[in-house]
Amino acid sequence: MRRICIPFSLVLVCIFSANCLQAQIPIQQPKVNRAIPHSALKQGTPMAAPLLRKAEAMSLPALVSKNIVPVTCSSDAQSAGASLCGYVNVPLDRKHPKQGTIAIYFEQYLNSSGKPAVSAILGNFGGPGVTTTGSRGGFLGIFGANLDVHDLLLIDDRGRGLSATINCPPLQQGTVSFDQGVADCAAQLGIAASRYGTGDIAADVDAVRDALGYDLVDYYGGSYGGEDVSAYATHFGSHLRSIVLDAPCGAPYLDETRFAIEWYRTHAEIPTTSRQCQYSPLCSADHPYPEAELEALIAAIRLNPVVGQAYDANGNLVKVQMDEDALLNYVLDNPTGEFLSTGEVFAAARSLWQGDTRPLLRLGAEGYFPINPNYGDPTGISAGAYLATSCVDVKQPYHWSLPIPERIEQLDEAIFSVPFWYFSPFSREASTGLVFSYGAINGGRACIEWEKPTPSSPVLPPYPIYLSTPTLVLTGSLDRRVPFAEVSQVATYFPNSTLVTVVGAGHETVNWGQCPVNLASGFVETLQVPDTTCAQSPETVWPSVGRFPLYAKDARPAQPDSSGMNRIGPQEEKVVSVAVATAVDALQRSIIGYGNGVGLRGGTFHTDYEATQWTTTLTDCAFSKDVFVSGTINWYANNSLDAELTVSGPGTGGGTLTITGGWLVFGGPLGNFSVTGTLGGKQVAVLVPEA
Repeated sequence: MRRICIPFSLVLVCIFSANCLQAQIPIQQPKVNRAIPHSALKQGTPMAAPLLRKAEAMSLPALVSKNIVPVTCSSDAQSAGASLCGYVNVPLDRKHPKQGTIAIYFEQYLNSSGKPAVSAILGNFGGPGVTTTGSRGGFLGIFGANLDVHDLLLIDDRGRGLSATINCPPLQQGTVSFDQGVADCAAQLGIAASRYGTGDIAADVDAVRDALGYDLVDYYGGSYGGEDVSAYATHFGSHLRSIVLDAPCGAPYLDETRFAIEWYRTHAEIPTTSRQCQYSPLCSADHPYPEAELEALIAAIRLNPVVGQAYDANGNLVKVQMDEDALLNYVLDNPTGEFLSTGEVFAAARSLWQGDTRPLLRLGAEGYFPINPNYGDPTGISAGAYLATSCVDVKQPYHWSLPIPERIEQLDEAIFSVPFWYFSPFSREASTGLVFSYGAINGGRACIEWEKPTPSSPVLPPYPIYLSTPTLVLTGSLDRRVPFAEVSQVATYFPNSTLVTVVGAGHETVNWGQCPVNLASGFVETLQVPDTTCAQSPETVWPSVGRFPLYAKDARPAQPDSSGMNRIGPQEEKVVSVAVATAVDALQRSIIGYGNGVGLRGGTFHTDYEATQWTTTLTDCAFSKDVFVSGTINWYANNSLDAELTVSGPGTGGGTLTITGGWLVFGGPLGNFSVTGTLGGKQVAVLVPEA
């Protein structure tokens, strides 16, 4: 129906919530793969020796090497138009080829010209640990227009997707402590624990390219996929026709200390969150100095944490402590929904100054995530593969040869050697807290229990050379995961690169609008950067809140419609604003929850999710204490919205309202909700901004 954007390069605990991948498929992963494991043929085709013999006997395209083991494509791949699915067996350890092989899975989508392709387009959304072939719909959506003369080649990196999936059940299912799960997973892989780094992955990709007979490839790398591109560019750069980097990780991850990387993050939180507010008419009107407000909030809850109970998006009452660590890691660095948490933090801070803690506590309840969730089917996302790649890629602040207690000591010493002001306005303690401690990409404690029994293949060669391959680098103005300062550093390594900021986009810009998709597709087609005018203003203005009125009198009034049919006064115009905010509030919670929740100040809502629309029913929902809203909201596939609401309560004369407009409209100008009806027996005709 509509895209709900999920960044691909969050820390391990944030990549996907446990409900994203429900299928539980136990897969036994040998320490060393001496043949194609049954996990490598799981997608729609169970492993069986007769099937393999049949696959090996199939005729192959003329340019395809006999090293290819073709298999029947899954129904999803067939529906998407896959021409060939199969495996290439590569050495597990290229320095010790007798240790066995690993099967690298790929899907090939041929161009429509019937002629040899100009190139093959490769894609990797990052993670690491996330399937590539399982994201075929996303890549076809971005590069479908290029399949006139280019092929699309999707390759699952080793250990993830269908390429000998790493499945460490206790870690994957969250049945033990995180540290214990990491230790068990490393022990399960044994000597192979060092063999899933991005250096090995680059060689795998080139082996598949060579087996399929391609001379040139165009490589899209998003988030940690930027490491894949960097590795390939510095080892096999002569085969690159073009590069598209989207919010890329790169050499800074490898060359700088973990604290410098976290510096990028913490210093991006305030400006990116403030930009979101400034794009919104509702938020910007009430918060002309958002950066100063956010800095004040950080300082206040560092000294006096806010403790209490609040309902999460599913109506569960939970205990919350909103301190600086929780604000950074649960609210700012883990924005829920379509930037819900960051869109509400300024209004929640204002409420706090006024003695109302409920909005801030609710953000804390909604932003919480477990350290060791159940990630479901490991072929969708493998927690073990995440660690197996990032732990060996990144230089850790401790020596692998040391026992665990001494590693912890070295890590703590490294943390305390950082100046206390380094992450200002955040403290050193918060900045090296939860996300740092358990985000393997950032370093810290997540890899403490991992083992690196042998040296891994380096991501970059000792003296890397980046060729002058045409390169487009995209960054989102609201990206706090790999923010502009870091992306711009990555771009400097590619000598023929153009850096484009996509205003209003979050992490991995192609997930946030049509403009970056057109830029990426157009660049691959022509090797020239298309017109970037579309990137200069928000394609979508994400909903933000200016205030959480305790009573209707505290709200900002709706504006009379120029039709001249409005007969209500300022007090009822404020009631209309509260009613619209109540409806939007329930929709926001329906994105991050399961559709059953509690209003900010009481009442309930329920959402039915259908293919062509969402229908949300409100029952005495209260956004302020004195206005109760009931009725039905319909949000359609084209992002249009209508609602029929009944309004009551001591803050209003009561009546009925009809709301029409659009919500989360992609690619269109920001409009207003049109509100008509009656309140207190008087005719209503007013407008409220849609974000």
